[in-house]
Amino acid sequence: MFFVYHGSLDNSKSIGTNALIKEFAKIATCPEDIVSNYSFLHKNENVIENNNYIEENILPEYKDIYKVITEEPIDINDIAKYSNIKLKELMPKLTILELEGKIIKVHGNRYKRTE
Repeated sequence: MFFVYHGSLDNSKSIGTNALIKEFAKIATCPEDIVSNYSFLHKNENVIENNNYIEENILPEYKDIYKVITEEPIDINDIAKYSNIKLKELMPKLTILELEGKIIKVHGNRYKRTE
């Protein structure tokens, strides 16, 4: 998908962007125009704010990670973003949760809770 910001019709510097819009590009007038086209960019409020998903036997240092992961696969970068943990710190913690059988790694470097 290709996004452009439209240019003035009477400005010769806008010929390129306006031609792209005419041919195939989508007009972007604000960031939401782009974000709304990519579901993985949407913050999943239910995942982040629902503390009912946290199990009692998860150690405190893993709870921020575990509450972000649900039955729906989530990308490791999104886990890092939503849990506010750097990737280099996140990787070993995900490995521990995986070894404990709390989560599983699925295709595309994504994780989900075990059933």
